[in-house]
Amino acid sequence: MKRLYCPALVATAVAALPLPLFAQPSAAKAGDWIVRGGVTYVAPNDHTSSRNGELGPALAGTDVAVSSEPQFGVTAAYLLTDNLAVELLAATPFKHDLILSGDALDGVPLGDIKHLPPTLSLQYRFDTDSAFTPYVGLGLNYTFFFSEDLSDQARALGIQHIKLDDSFGPAAQVGLDYALTEH
Repeated sequence: MKRLYCPALVATAVAALPLPLFAQPSAAKAGDWIVRGGVTYVAPNDHTSSRNGELGPALAGTDVAVSSEPQFGVTAAYLLTDNLAVELLAATPFKHDLILSGDALDGVPLGDIKHLPPTLSLQYRFDTDSAFTPYVGLGLNYTFFFSEDLSDQARALGIQHIKLDDSFGPAAQVGLDYALTEH
């Protein structure tokens, strides 16, 4: 799965939440902590296919599409140096719909799944000498799946269960911190 921040959604979420949570020094330095809250967007890599018969012979030639999902996320970053930080993302559970696509079953719901995507990233923070601090980050995501539920339509097709394997994957981010005050 890939994780990315949608800047417009993050800005909207930041504006709607209590200000003290997002206050940081105008020039965060090594040893400082930064806590953020906002919208995290998960856009799954849905190159899953049953063309090789994974879903059974009745569904041969059918692909599985996965919906994307925004959700509330919290991050805590520790500045190792003035420009390098390590960040941990935690979020409320994401829920994705699984939809069959292709052939005669196009649009039939397969079911839904929930997951948590804790992510550890290393960020580079750019010096701007202003209240704005842009950053980029690369990290590692571990996706833990649970609550894999089949739809009634999938059961009627003879599918008995779905199981997604937990996985590791790369994560990338682009963000912008804004210091509300000196404190």
